[in-house]
Amino acid sequence: MRCRLKAVPVLVVLALAAACSSSPPAPPPDTRPLGSVTAAPQECELISASAIKITTGFKDYTAVGTKMDKGRFASCSVAEDLTPEGKLGLVIEVFDPSPNDAEDLENTKLTTQGKDLPDELGPGFAARRKNAKDQTIAFVYGWTPDYKRLLTINIYRGAPGRDSLADATEFFRQLKPLLLDKPR
Repeated sequence: MRCRLKAVPVLVVLALAAACSSSPPAPPPDTRPLGSVTAAPQECELISASAIKITTGFKDYTAVGTKMDKGRFASCSVAEDLTPEGKLGLVIEVFDPSPNDAEDLENTKLTTQGKDLPDELGPGFAARRKNAKDQTIAFVYGWTPDYKRLLTINIYRGAPGRDSLADATEFFRQLKPLLLDKPR
């Protein structure tokens, strides 16, 4: 009987040690839909504040937009704050004219191992790359068939548990008709 009493405390200690050393389960992935990426309230006069928060995970942020000549949307940059140490979350840009020709875009696709966008989205690709800070950026590049205009969606900081590449693609899907097909 004495052996049994010694064995029980040892088993309890081992069970407690195993329970304490295991890491907590990972939170489930965040699969909430972005909804309309142009819904009100908007940042940069076009981008949904709600979609920004879901995508980046930022509770507070600053959005800065620029316009091309004729008052058309050119870019929207979203950062947690504007200091040099601030975390950049999302950048959406329209280039008209595009700074890249067909060869440049194909080389970028190859070096980043980009995947073609679905046919209904037209020419373009989605990929991930590392920046100088070893941060993974999810991005989508899409252009007009004549390569004259380019729309880019870059997610520098995605919300934990989100698929940033899927979010970038969804932004592109919704913004393409507004910014690439019919420049705003």
